[in-house]
Amino acid sequence: MILNSYTPNIEVSADLEEQLFSIGDVGVVFDILRNKMYANNILAICREISCNARDAHREVCKPDEPIHITLPSALDPYYRIKDFGPGISPDRMENIFIRYGMSTKRDNNIQCGSFGMGAKTPFSYTDSFAIVTNYDGIQYSYACIIDETKVGKLILTSKSATTEENGTEILIPIKEKNFNEFHLYTEQACRHWKVKPIISGGNINWDIQAPILEGNKWAIVASKSHYDHNAKVIVDGIEYPIDMDILRKYAGSKIIDSCRGDFIMYFGVGEISLSANREQLSLDEKTQHLIRGRLDSILREVKQIAHDKIEAIPNFWDANIYYQKEMRQAFANLDFLGTLSWHGTTLFTGFARAACQVHKFTKGDGHRRHRNPNKIYRATTQHLTFEDKSILYVNDINLKDITARHIKKAFENDAYLQSVQVICPTDVINLTVLEDSIHLSLMNPQNLSAITKGSNRTYKKASSRVLVFKLDTGCSGFRQSSYSAMDEDPNERVLCLLTANSSGRQAILKNGTYLPVGSMNTLATHYPDVSFYGIDSATPADRIKEDFSDLQDIEKFLKKNIVNNKSYNFVERKWAAGVSDPDFERLLSYRDKLKTLIDDPQSVMLARLQLHQKAREILKEQINLTFFYEAINGEIVPVDIANFIKQNPKYDMATIISKYDKQYPILEHINKYYYDDILQPMADYVNIVDKFYGEQNV
Repeated sequence: MILNSYTPNIEVSADLEEQLFSIGDVGVVFDILRNKMYANNILAICREISCNARDAHREVCKPDEPIHITLPSALDPYYRIKDFGPGISPDRMENIFIRYGMSTKRDNNIQCGSFGMGAKTPFSYTDSFAIVTNYDGIQYSYACIIDETKVGKLILTSKSATTEENGTEILIPIKEKNFNEFHLYTEQACRHWKVKPIISGGNINWDIQAPILEGNKWAIVASKSHYDHNAKVIVDGIEYPIDMDILRKYAGSKIIDSCRGDFIMYFGVGEISLSANREQLSLDEKTQHLIRGRLDSILREVKQIAHDKIEAIPNFWDANIYYQKEMRQAFANLDFLGTLSWHGTTLFTGFARAACQVHKFTKGDGHRRHRNPNKIYRATTQHLTFEDKSILYVNDINLKDITARHIKKAFENDAYLQSVQVICPTDVINLTVLEDSIHLSLMNPQNLSAITKGSNRTYKKASSRVLVFKLDTGCSGFRQSSYSAMDEDPNERVLCLLTANSSGRQAILKNGTYLPVGSMNTLATHYPDVSFYGIDSATPADRIKEDFSDLQDIEKFLKKNIVNNKSYNFVERKWAAGVSDPDFERLLSYRDKLKTLIDDPQSVMLARLQLHQKAREILKEQINLTFFYEAINGEIVPVDIANFIKQNPKYDMATIISKYDKQYPILEHINKYYYDDILQPMADYVNIVDKFYGEQNV
């Protein structure tokens, strides 16, 4: 890094005596440079040694190759940083590396070093460390130590030929109590590097926050603290904090003070002045001028970004959402931006007051942790809120009470939608008034009629309403509900006729078939997105048509979803239920073992086991809705089963059992509870019989 040098111009008389300043006790000065320079010596080591290694790669024109860092551990208690740069020649080691204030990096702004102190930072932590460097086919090993003079020595401990490529490794012994600190500060020193080091000896999770907003050499990122927001400068991947109290004395701070997150400015190597220990900025006149100019430039850029993005948005609704979400996500106070508008129409700084009813529907409710996340909740207000993933509708069909059922389709059409807002004009607050007050047409709202036909129900006084009940699987029965709850139910709704008996209210079909509560619970469990409501079976038909025409009749529901559902084979299920034989089916748990013990794969024993296994699988996989099928379509009778078997001979259990009883008569008399003890003799018996019948058939 090129240093900013200053040469004073002083005129003196020739007869004045001159004395040069010098160092008296070199050991004291070196001790100050070693132990009093750094507020955080471990961070300084991680920063300076890793930056030196990165500079070595830049020196040989391979900046995209990562350096290697090995973190200290119990098995290897050394902090190691290795580069693959030019290596350190003996001359460079003697005249540059070990000398304070000497540097080879002051003639360019590619390398970040310049003060000639960083290589000695390990002495701030330890009295000895090692250097291994490969230079032009020779490997040099050095020990750097502090002796009683406090000055320090460099000792060449070995020199040998090597085939390894040029490069240098620094090895610093670390106390166990500091292992975690070297992990922590390595991450802090290198987190902003474009080319991260290759880390071994432990894992590092780079603490990089995604930008909330960013531009040319600046960014706003999420802050770790909700209350404490920081400003910082990053020079060549190294963080330097900005003291806001000092900054306010020489530069405008509006944009930083308004940020919700941490404010970052990026500068290149040599562009800004640093303190000698490289722990903070050196606020000379040049640096103050540079920061002041950068903040003014960023302020203009943010205003231009906001203007350009807002103007490019297709409608006033989305423009307000961008303003509320993107800009307010980055800034707590937007006063510094002045008035923002979309195509000449001023954006709202908060919500838009409609002065008429606005229903807001939200799927789930993050503020009410115990609520159903899939249920649609409604809130009623008189203002529009500009939120991401929200859509605006106008009640164009004059619905008196808009419920979750009316807007359910909006959520179905867009899985990412989080809220639906429906504005309800009135005779007083009509579309013309809303246009003047909130520019409604510019928001490009959709018509509610596009997603619902509404309800033709005529609302009556509570005293004249039909009692409504809802199936509650939790209490195993129908419980009284309300019209409003039914209307707000987002599920598909099915209407049952109910009759009361000693067991409570029970659904009944027009043919007189009762639907037991247990069967109804099974139905409801199988169709979780359907709600079953009930009214008294004596309710007049015209009243049902008037109040409940928007609910599906239970019989139509059963025909559509069960009787005509080709995925259910109720005759097959009836067959499976009819062939059950608990005594024989105890053998099914031994089926796999019997297959290995019985010689003939076509054995009648195995054929019967296979058919019983098939029946068990059918009963296990298909939920038992046979009752509803038979309630609507009529009972499945033996002739139906016979026709099914005729079409599917492999299901002919009667024939298989007849062959089994004839072929293995002794098996009828064995104890079914001791298969573990007799499985092998039983298989031997089956093999003998199968062989006998096989020879007879031949």
